[in-house]
Amino acid sequence: MKKPVIILIAVIFFILNFPIFGEGIRDMSVPSAHSETGSSVWKVTKDGKTMYLGGSIHVLRNEDFPLPQEFEHAFYASELIALETDAEKIADPEVVEYIFSRVFLPGKTVLSDLLEPETYDLLAIYCLQNGFTIEQVAKIKPSMVVNMLIVQQMEKYGFAQEGVDMYFLVKAKEYEKQIYFLESVQSQIDIIVTMGDGYENEYVIYSLEDMENTEEGIETLVAEWKNGTSTSTEDALREMKNTWPNMYKSLITDRHDAWFPQIEKLFISGKTCFLIVGLAHMYGEDGLLTELEKSGYSIEKFTIPSLPAASHTPLKVLR
Repeated sequence: MKKPVIILIAVIFFILNFPIFGEGIRDMSVPSAHSETGSSVWKVTKDGKTMYLGGSIHVLRNEDFPLPQEFEHAFYASELIALETDAEKIADPEVVEYIFSRVFLPGKTVLSDLLEPETYDLLAIYCLQNGFTIEQVAKIKPSMVVNMLIVQQMEKYGFAQEGVDMYFLVKAKEYEKQIYFLESVQSQIDIIVTMGDGYENEYVIYSLEDMENTEEGIETLVAEWKNGTSTSTEDALREMKNTWPNMYKSLITDRHDAWFPQIEKLFISGKTCFLIVGLAHMYGEDGLLTELEKSGYSIEKFTIPSLPAASHTPLKVLR
């Protein structure tokens, strides 16, 4: 059975789903109910030092808040919050300018030059179903058109609320915690806009097939995130590695190679750190959990039987 690889990319790998402008960040004072398996938070220890590692879903529904209590506990136990990138910069004029410099096809090239007629026609149908014509996006790179369609579908199913990363970015500023970013906004943009380069037709066909199961795919991934399980996520990672090895390299191994030295520096910084990255980065043979264990760190699923209601003042809803 085909796994939701493109859906996995949309909700787990990247904070910067550009077209999403949801209702804002909500801070709930009472954490959600405890799961018997815990949530997607791990405690990492070595030489008497501790780091918390949290797997993120980058876009959620209102009903997914409050977050699992393990996330809140790790936040309050940490002095330093580390995230993939500063998602708030997506609205900065220089970043917007950079996006526009990267999302368009070069020269006189248009989508119909890159796609087989049948693929182009199918993509045109999907565009119409989501409120725009293919002519309106004729100069946009296929990966970005796919991204737009997936975001439209996710919004239909209620996934318009910003996710774990943005929630804790806002909260960390509210609590004046130190914040660290593993990579630049521009680096994430570069990866997103180049997905499928050189095999655009195959990528679009695969993505449209994936979108047939958008709701089921997202529901499954969010459920695994809440419950601390990983079956569907790991299956999708294996399929990505086998089907799209170049994409897997740019999304997983290349980024982990760049992140790992930074993670080790954060660990020995003397400050307890809560590191939050996309959930899929945790799992698989190339995942952070495996790499940390190979490097001599002890890792255990972080579970707590209960957490009293927080006494802090809720954050304002960002509009």
